[in-house]
Amino acid sequence: MEPQTLPLRAKIYVAFLSLAALTFVFYLYSIMDWSSFHWAPFLIFLFLTFISDSFPVNMPRGGVVSVGFASLFASILLFEPLIVVAIAVLSDLFSWRKGRTLPKYIFNASQLTLAVGSSSLAYRLLNPAGQAVTLHFFGACLIALITCFFLNITFVTLILSFIHNENPYSLWLTNAKWTTPNFLSMAPLGMLITLIYIHIGFWGLVLFLVPLALARHSFQSYIDMRQAFLDTIQSLSTAIDAKDPYTRGHSQRVAKYAVALARELKWPEDKIELFHYVAVIHDVGKIAIPENILQKQGKLTAEEFKVMEKHTTTGSNIIKDIKLFEEGGLIVNHHHERWDGTGYPSGLNGEQIPEGARILAIADAFDAMISDRPYRRAMNPLSALQEIKNNAGTQFDPRMVKTFCAIFPKLGFDSQLPVGDTLYGEEAAPAAVCENPPLEERL
Repeated sequence: MEPQTLPLRAKIYVAFLSLAALTFVFYLYSIMDWSSFHWAPFLIFLFLTFISDSFPVNMPRGGVVSVGFASLFASILLFEPLIVVAIAVLSDLFSWRKGRTLPKYIFNASQLTLAVGSSSLAYRLLNPAGQAVTLHFFGACLIALITCFFLNITFVTLILSFIHNENPYSLWLTNAKWTTPNFLSMAPLGMLITLIYIHIGFWGLVLFLVPLALARHSFQSYIDMRQAFLDTIQSLSTAIDAKDPYTRGHSQRVAKYAVALARELKWPEDKIELFHYVAVIHDVGKIAIPENILQKQGKLTAEEFKVMEKHTTTGSNIIKDIKLFEEGGLIVNHHHERWDGTGYPSGLNGEQIPEGARILAIADAFDAMISDRPYRRAMNPLSALQEIKNNAGTQFDPRMVKTFCAIFPKLGFDSQLPVGDTLYGEEAAPAAVCENPPLEERL
């Protein structure tokens, strides 16, 4: 996020956010009740927030969460808005992380100022009487939490959407899904910290260091398990490449094209993320196909083609019981169906074919055509695109073909260079995807 690498609209956004935060700070200063300020509580909560915020958990889609929100939420309930902003910004500064650049810090300080300052202001407006444990207190806490959550997620989502050029709405939903557990689990702890500090004092806070550490460990364990799952997917992809060296990198490229197509079709980002993993292992069933068939130099016989057809069902059986891939098994099983109903394994037609399978069919066929295979040479990408267009309405969903043609310029191809090792012209043989069975399946 260096200044020279930020897109112009992201720079404008950070500048606007910084100006808004600075203006907000002046406003909070003007309404500050200095008679309520004491250094000891301020330093205690600054230290507690800094310590608990120094070990963040990195989120899958960017950004971080930490158990520091528990002590920060307690600060929101205990102190004037300006003091809360000071605690949030200073603890973030003191816990300066590796890789944190000045633009990142300016953005984070600005969004923290607006989010926690507004949250504290909302709480004080709704519960000016203090921290008495009443329904009014809980209602004010809920509004403060929602305010902080919504503003924080929105500010972070916007900067990520500007940098990565992703749909802000679907990205917001994805970020909200990952951060909601942290907010919901830390807010009650923050409320308890507030009440314990009021009734017991400093030593009561010490007791909370252990549950905060346990909460952080639990969340990190969840993220680590997710990463282990993704590493397993990558290992499966590597195993497929090792089984058939002629298709090395095929799964990753297919995933790239499929994700680009799904994003253009306005799929939500959380669904796209899962679809990417499915696309990476869409050929996992080929692990069960004999190498003499996978690597055969010539055309497959009818019997060999029947064996090859089984890879979709085998792949589906491998992943269908993975809870995260509830729909993934169907996509893998049907990614060789055809729009006209002549595909396999079930002979589905039109919109009977799962949408993800229709996307995958185009991405799979396109990469097969522009890649070298033992039985033919790679096609020029433009020629492969034309083959896709020629088969719209027979092999492929016409609407998705139209969308794929629209995103083709964004895929970064030099129109003269195929993916294969050698430069081929328009005379390169078309992939078997456009030939009649039993030659179709050599993708």
